[in-house]
Amino acid sequence: MRLKLIKDFLLYIEDCHKALADLYQRLSVEANDDKVKLLLEYMKNKEQISYLHLHQYVQQAPLSLLNTWLDNFFDQSFPLRCKELELKPELSVEDVVTLAIQLDMQLIEAMQAAANNSPTIEAEAAIASLTSKEKETLYQVVMASHEFDYL
Repeated sequence: MRLKLIKDFLLYIEDCHKALADLYQRLSVEANDDKVKLLLEYMKNKEQISYLHLHQYVQQAPLSLLNTWLDNFFDQSFPLRCKELELKPELSVEDVVTLAIQLDMQLIEAMQAAANNSPTIEAEAAIASLTSKEKETLYQVVMASHEFDYL
């Protein structure tokens, strides 16, 4: 069993948000539909904001939390998979929403697993709180995507 610090896990989640922002930027350049481009721009901004919030959290979190050890059970290939993901330029709004839900759920599941396997109550509560914020953001994305139907 290999252990990782919670700080390293959170930095990995930051990297995932950066990879998602890069993915949405790349897809926006390749997309043909204006609504899809707008949604992808929204998604890119959402990922950049998620990255910043998490980065600020890591900067302010107590060292006792950040230096807590976690079992290194999480798949660390997410950023690479985002980089290698190829999609057709004819993406629809539904395609983007489906992709975003799938990718965000992978992060949420990794965070939930980390929370559930945390060795301390403090670590479990902190990661569970961050996971809840990820879920809220995903819900906002789904709600915002409905607005693109009316543009």
